[in-house]
Amino acid sequence: GPMLCYCGPGKITAYPYSGSIAISGASMAPRPSVKSSLRALSHMVERRRHPRRFIQTDKTPWDEIYRNGIMALRHYSLPPMARIPVGDEEIPVRREKHRIPLILVPALGIHCWTYDLMPNRSMVRYLMARGHDVYLIDWGQPSQADRDLDLDTYVNQWLPQVVERVREHTGSDQVNLLGYCMGGLLCMLYLGSHPGAPVRSLSTIASPVNFHKSGPFGKIFSLAAIPAMQAHDWFQVRLEPLDSKLFHIPARLLSLGFKMTNPPGLVQSYVDLLRNMGDRDYLTEYMTMGQWFNDMVDYPGAVVREVIEKMVLANSLADGRLSIGGRPVDFGAITQDLLAFGGRTDRIVSLRAAREILKVVGSREKRFEEAPGGHAGVFAGSKAPGQCWRVIADWLEARAD
Repeated sequence: GPMLCYCGPGKITAYPYSGSIAISGASMAPRPSVKSSLRALSHMVERRRHPRRFIQTDKTPWDEIYRNGIMALRHYSLPPMARIPVGDEEIPVRREKHRIPLILVPALGIHCWTYDLMPNRSMVRYLMARGHDVYLIDWGQPSQADRDLDLDTYVNQWLPQVVERVREHTGSDQVNLLGYCMGGLLCMLYLGSHPGAPVRSLSTIASPVNFHKSGPFGKIFSLAAIPAMQAHDWFQVRLEPLDSKLFHIPARLLSLGFKMTNPPGLVQSYVDLLRNMGDRDYLTEYMTMGQWFNDMVDYPGAVVREVIEKMVLANSLADGRLSIGGRPVDFGAITQDLLAFGGRTDRIVSLRAAREILKVVGSREKRFEEAPGGHAGVFAGSKAPGQCWRVIADWLEARAD
């Protein structure tokens, strides 16, 4: 799950549980001196008064090049430099850009800056250093007023608009797509319902294709709408006529749901935080990673309703056939090259659920990789740059020119 574990200066790695940030080795801290106790006290006060000083998210320069309602499209630029820090190492910046641009598609329910988590743990920077022209979709922050946003909006309007805008902006005939969690599933729904889409390849990270095998991910949706599910069971009514308001998941509930996948880890992470309050680097990393789960985004009610009706109850994703906004979706029609990742210790979207993608797509070139980490760790943990990110960048080399 999304539990990350601190393993020394600047390193957070995947932890086999999910829910928060656990930090190991902290219990071995030496007895505090007066000086370190004062430093810890000063950090404690500063953390409360000026939390933004410790939070390193969203630091790479970008321009907004398109907007439709709450959705916006960002184009990133790397400041002139010969090498960039990645974890404790540095990698060289490639001088020539690849011809085919790369669009990053975030999950719903979290901020898009999870792709640009902190300067030395930024997938955006890493992919730019490897020569990719990087664009990122910002799905915005839906409120109750946006509860009628449905899959049709994301799949049949916003994704095609973004692809066209990026093609105009770059002059490229095609684009590559990379989606995390629900972002990968949105890409699949788009490709499966738009067979002629100008997309060269798709990479997915921890994207669920079978909600029945995905463990907590399917359960989170089910729990979000117990009253509606009961109505469905008792009266065999369709969910569509029911008000989207019943399904809208506020950010604080989503955040709690993720954290409660491992309550003991949540408690332990706070104990370790107190023990390491004098270590500013530790505190910066802790606060930055904590933003992921403390600052989540509402899940639009209409999307939740459709996911429950079509994917949790009917499990039509596993058959590869459903319809979005009246357009049939056929995963068998997806012929783009595919690279899919699953996290070995992911408790939100299980390896089985992520691997299912290979069964439903029609791609001739398709590959599934297991990588270390839980739901967040596989995507942005300390091992991600050397594992998941590196494999994606290597795989894209032959598909970006």
